[in-house]
Amino acid sequence: MPADIQTTSGGGPRGKPGAGDVVVFTFASPPDPSLILPGWDGSARSVTLRITDNGKNDTLTILDATTGAPLAALGSVQLGGDYVDKKTVNVPGSTMTLTGNVLRVVLGTPSVKSFDQQKTGTMIWTTPSGTATESGPADNEF
Repeated sequence: MPADIQTTSGGGPRGKPGAGDVVVFTFASPPDPSLILPGWDGSARSVTLRITDNGKNDTLTILDATTGAPLAALGSVQLGGDYVDKKTVNVPGSTMTLTGNVLRVVLGTPSVKSFDQQKTGTMIWTTPSGTATESGPADNEF
């Protein structure tokens, strides 16, 4: 069950997805890592982060780097802002880890340029087991 969703900047411009930025998925209790990705034990695993254009509320999903399939247990995140325009930005070489109830995805290098989002918004994380709204004040992500 999702509890919170956050992003942190890895040092690049705030509001623009870039290498070293982090997406933090917090569950209400520690999940079984193999239910997120079959055979996974929570240790560092290569994934692809994808941001898909959805007007002014783009969507983030995490894909298995091997198969390209979305990780259904992680669902999707409405970013609450416009980070890409009429395209999809893939971030291959991202790394996913799970410690307790916190899953972190550290971004690799985006495949194409993205917008530098200046407006604030609130993320909403939706999974098959529920929904969580980003805690804290509205902000720009990454």
